[in-house]
Amino acid sequence: MLIASYDQWREAKKQVLEEENPEIDCEECGGLGEIYERCHCCGGEKEEECDLCDGRGTIRYLDSSKPRPGNDLVGQRVYFQEVIADLKTWCTYTKQDFLQVAGGFVNEFRKQHGIRGRHGITRYKGRA
Repeated sequence: MLIASYDQWREAKKQVLEEENPEIDCEECGGLGEIYERCHCCGGEKEEECDLCDGRGTIRYLDSSKPRPGNDLVGQRVYFQEVIADLKTWCTYTKQDFLQVAGGFVNEFRKQHGIRGRHGITRYKGRA
């Protein structure tokens, strides 16, 4: 099974996002649909409907004012999760050992992105 590099995947994912223009969490209210403000004089809270999303909590991808909207949709974590899900499906279909197949990807991903083993300890074969 060929696995696209993170850069290839990210560019393809961005293209799909631009074509499909899905709804994403509103950047103004964080997906809540309302904005909460604390009054500086009395300490009370004021609640207002978000103007950007009109209280829906979501906006369209292309309507975002961020330079790279939906960055959380194309981040390394999402890439890793999607590849692992695809590998699980592939291994189930081909009856291959998931841990063996995924292990190579995980090790390569760690090297490319500077991720060390648990608790900052890099593990080596042959060491306990």
